[in-house]
Amino acid sequence: MNMKFGVHSLVFSDRWDGETAPAICRKAAEIGYDLIEVLMFDPATLDREATRRAIAETGLGLRLGMALGADADISSDDPETARRGEQTVALALEIASELGAPAVSGITYAAFNTYSAPQTDRQLDQVAASLLRLDGRAGELGLRLGVEPVNRYESYMVNTLDQAARLIGRSGGKNMFVHMDTFHMNIEEPDIAAAIGRNGGLLGYAHVADSHRGALGTGNFDLAAYFRALAAAGYEGDLTFEGFSSKVLGPDLVGGVRLWREAWTDSDAAARSALDLMKAGWAAAQTATRAA
Repeated sequence: MNMKFGVHSLVFSDRWDGETAPAICRKAAEIGYDLIEVLMFDPATLDREATRRAIAETGLGLRLGMALGADADISSDDPETARRGEQTVALALEIASELGAPAVSGITYAAFNTYSAPQTDRQLDQVAASLLRLDGRAGELGLRLGVEPVNRYESYMVNTLDQAARLIGRSGGKNMFVHMDTFHMNIEEPDIAAAIGRNGGLLGYAHVADSHRGALGTGNFDLAAYFRALAAAGYEGDLTFEGFSSKVLGPDLVGGVRLWREAWTDSDAAARSALDLMKAGWAAAQTATRAA
């Protein structure tokens, strides 16, 4: 299996437009990445033409991530808010099809938001029904739809791989997968390797982030153990570095992810180091798995 390595555009800048998109993609390709991921809070605002040009110019693969807002929350008790949420994910799927991305994934089931109460069975059923309809549309477009577990401070309903798998099963969707993020897993999973082993067949994409979401390899996340668990589970998805620094992000995102410290001043160096670590870690994990 030929692993593909990606980098999140937010490693370089929180702007994605006709000026920055080509520059970010050129830098990612120059460093040696195969993919670029772009985050959509509101898919309608994505500069599609700039994205199309930047991808065509560099030959990078495109991955589209998203996070629903409180005014477009599929799990909301307000029917209009829930409807907007489903329409937002549906639009993201249409954009992915238009731009040649194979999937849309992220917080596709609720809002990037702090909640004050746990989900109810009724909300779970509501979200599952919505995801089934979206799964059908993804299938029609030849795409897949990903569910990303995130930590309790950034959303609810899906905080662990098991919860993501149960929600996918509850929906009955056939084109869905679990989108891992090691930052969130480091907070929420009691046993990361065991969770990967239980859910290996559903794992389709991975954000590789350190415990503090800064430069990869400078926190306390056990990357080697994570890669070994993926290799043992037969993981066949991509690995994308996601890290943030207040040096390159504006106040809205800094506040949104509580990024109170400057993680790095040189995005190119952080991206280059992360790629080296991911490639070496994955190669070592595959070697260890074959030898076992």
